[in-house]
Amino acid sequence: MGITHTQTHITGVIPQGGKVMKKAVGRGLLIGMLLVFIMGAGPQPAHAGAVIKLKLAHFMSTMHVLHRKAFVPFAEKVAKLTDGKVQIKIYPGGTLGNPKTMVDAIRTGITDIGFVLPEYVPGRFKRSSVFELPFIFHSATHQTEVAYAIYKPYLAPDYKNFKVLWFTAAPLTQLMTVKKPVRTLADFKGMKIRSAGTMETEGLRLLGANPIGMPITEVSIALQRGVVHGVFTPFAALMAHKLIDVVKYITKIDYCGALMCILMNKQKWDALPDFAKKAINSVATRDFALSTAKAFDEEDAENVADAKAKGIKIFYLSDADRKAMVEKIHPLWEKWVKKNASRFPAQKILDATLAAAKKYH
Repeated sequence: MGITHTQTHITGVIPQGGKVMKKAVGRGLLIGMLLVFIMGAGPQPAHAGAVIKLKLAHFMSTMHVLHRKAFVPFAEKVAKLTDGKVQIKIYPGGTLGNPKTMVDAIRTGITDIGFVLPEYVPGRFKRSSVFELPFIFHSATHQTEVAYAIYKPYLAPDYKNFKVLWFTAAPLTQLMTVKKPVRTLADFKGMKIRSAGTMETEGLRLLGANPIGMPITEVSIALQRGVVHGVFTPFAALMAHKLIDVVKYITKIDYCGALMCILMNKQKWDALPDFAKKAINSVATRDFALSTAKAFDEEDAENVADAKAKGIKIFYLSDADRKAMVEKIHPLWEKWVKKNASRFPAQKILDATLAAAKKYH
């Protein structure tokens, strides 16, 4: 019985041509089967495999309000939305970066996500330095609302190399003194007041005070010894730096705050599958940002209550006194515009900031 065409196709036996032809056909069949398998399998979605693990770094303690009210809830909500397929591990206490190195830690991938204070890295977020100007904001929530209002039209170029997850802001700077309260512009004259940075130092000089720079950790002893008469610092320092047993008077001056942001390595973000991006974006919203700022403001209110319970007298500026101080401080605004006018539309950014501050106050 002869070999039919069908039998030849199945077995790879060729009536004429011998073993060479048989091997060639065998190899062809094998390659064809592999191609069919590969094409049938197709690319596997990233979420079908291993769990995605991300690092989130900050430099505060685990007792800090942002750790408790922002970072932990953020990680938990993302994990829940992804059924545990995206896990964010938090590295607190500066283990992966301090205030000055965190930006580079994010950029180079030491951490995937990090907490950044733009004012601690001068020159890196030039447009955002408008938030360092005094007498514009009234609370952490207020600053955060303004940040979102002007981000897209004015601040976005500052963050083009990162994925911005959300903005928030620090509580505002108040004036704490020991021997006498400060209630008017005239009361500043000749007082030695601790300042934390350039904007506070220049502002105190314009207000008639003598600024003295020193770490916040040294302020309690300095106040007790009369090295300084007062300190510019948020209410949170009362408990955090043991000022509550030293300070006698507080003037709620709302001098300035600090813009904060949570940034992600852009390459890491771009490489995430869509389901992970969707989950992160659905948590890191404007509302979430405002809730973290509100947590700061609530902590401020708790510190005010503690201060009053301790017998510390708290004074509030009248509209007239605040207006007088703003006028005295105004040259700092003009200086900021002049310094940055050649690099970006500084006047427009300041105008937009002031307009948004008025709108959301």
